[in-house]
Amino acid sequence: MENKGKVAIVTGASGGIGRQVSLKLAAQGTRVALVARNMDKLNELKGEIGKAGGQAIALSTDITNGKAVETMAAEVVEQLGSIDILVNCAFWGPPGSLEQTTEEFWDRTMDTTLKAPFLCVRAVVPYMRKAGAGRIVNIGSKAGKVGEDNRTAYCAAKWGLEGLNAALREELVRDNIHVHMITPAATNTSWWPDVGAKLTSEVLARFVPPETIAEAVVFAITAPDRVIIPDIPVYNFRDPFEGKSSPFAE
Repeated sequence: MENKGKVAIVTGASGGIGRQVSLKLAAQGTRVALVARNMDKLNELKGEIGKAGGQAIALSTDITNGKAVETMAAEVVEQLGSIDILVNCAFWGPPGSLEQTTEEFWDRTMDTTLKAPFLCVRAVVPYMRKAGAGRIVNIGSKAGKVGEDNRTAYCAAKWGLEGLNAALREELVRDNIHVHMITPAATNTSWWPDVGAKLTSEVLARFVPPETIAEAVVFAITAPDRVIIPDIPVYNFRDPFEGKSSPFAE
């Protein structure tokens, strides 16, 4: 397997998409640096990977802080020897109407969903350039392509991530560092009930499984060097809301 023996950083690894990406990469023999703030969840995932025969390290990191991110990247290289892959899964974007979107709410959304991927890419690229290759995957969202009600800040951040991804792809390809975007629609994770979305189990079952997004990540990072994959949409076969407005509009 092409990923065997490589080193990947996965942000937002404590749950949802990031957790499944970490498990998928580790199962292929990739050594994974699990990055998030919740050390308990990271250690739990690290133990699960270890029991399955994989290798992982857990690093509690504030990825919205540039110095903290640089320290994290240096720690990964010190412990695992290199950085071959970066997968930016972390985000923050609960629902909020225009009136509910305070400056603090806006800033936190932008910091976690847009600024953090930029900081992580900036920190790992010098190591990838030195190695002569690298793969970077940003997890976008359908909300980065179409507007959604009650998600002003989140849509703005994900649209910004689309632009960041496109610019990085053009800048870094000359260094054999390939930048990809995975664009999922609504995904079946605990995030929805956690932020108060009222969804039935039948609706959740129509969402994209996070395991499918993990498979898309592997597809992107194992593509031949001369194959450029700018965007991989991972959508539902049918609208999980069946034409109704999002659950946040109610």
